[in-house]
Amino acid sequence: MTEPRAAIGFERRRQIQVRKAFEAGLGRAGKRLPDFERAEFYLACGDYLVWSLDRLHDQDQLIHDLLGERLPEREREALKALATLRRRQGESRALVGRFRAAVERLRREGRRGLKVFEAAAKRFTRQFRELMAPRRNPFEPHTDHLFDRADWLAIAWVDPSSQDTERTLFAAVSIYAPDGTDPEQFTAEHQSR
Repeated sequence: MTEPRAAIGFERRRQIQVRKAFEAGLGRAGKRLPDFERAEFYLACGDYLVWSLDRLHDQDQLIHDLLGERLPEREREALKALATLRRRQGESRALVGRFRAAVERLRREGRRGLKVFEAAAKRFTRQFRELMAPRRNPFEPHTDHLFDRADWLAIAWVDPSSQDTERTLFAAVSIYAPDGTDPEQFTAEHQSR
């Protein structure tokens, strides 16, 4: 079985690659595609991002809950950071909920819904970058000594089904990607604001 922290890192890197491909497709690269192909690419990216972000939220929620139970009261800064994480989690879940609705609307409306979807998607990517700006993980020193392998296995929640779903969704993005937007070509570093 894959090491759980490596599995989490892999999923998050692929999510960044898909988000960058999606953003490129929302730009000039996507405009060269016929409407039907552009809609298929957006749906593939949307499906991947929604699935992946739901997993990220579940993973981060479990990290939050375990830290909340295990951090000593003297770790005031870490406890304060947990409150910030809880707030950001709520904002991120709401953001993903709005994006999920936009993806489903595009699925129903097809190419007639492209302009509305593109506006919603640009808002989503901008707000997501602002919310998830790169920052050092403030909990790493704590998770390194408070969590064991069993905790990380529960957090990662990786099984053959999740791996198959990830591969299938990622492959769909690659299949529909316009020239210059193959997710494999993008680095997995966060873009700065």
